[in-house]
Amino acid sequence: MVFAPVASADPAPAWNGWYRITFHTDQKSGTSIAAKQGEEAYTAWYKIATDCATGNCVASVVDGPTPKDNAAKSTTFEWTGSQWSRTNSWRWDCVLPDRTITFDPASSVTTYNPQPDGSLKGMFATNIGSGACQGTVYIPLTAVAATPG
Repeated sequence: MVFAPVASADPAPAWNGWYRITFHTDQKSGTSIAAKQGEEAYTAWYKIATDCATGNCVASVVDGPTPKDNAAKSTTFEWTGSQWSRTNSWRWDCVLPDRTITFDPASSVTTYNPQPDGSLKGMFATNIGSGACQGTVYIPLTAVAATPG
């Protein structure tokens, strides 16, 4: 008898404790007008806790900044076998040339890839489905373990 090899994914690296996450909005790209609007990178502190008790590993934000009204109130990432990943639908706050804001329907996939030094590098990839900011926006991310301060 011949047996097919069993596919296996890498075990999830623990993602626990406080992380300084930088949204490199100054390096964003994409087809949306939002991708071309100048912004400064910004950093926020998040406390992450990983739970693998069910066999699927989930990393949850357990402390950090309060999400904006147009975003989900809880944030979790699932281990895919090679990266932490999160998919969500929300409303992009689209800043128009006259500085007014519209909220356009969007879906995002956020990924973080563990690095050998313990940090994570990722991407916040958004598809804005309609409205003035329709198109794509890609924002590079970095997460570094650190104590808030």
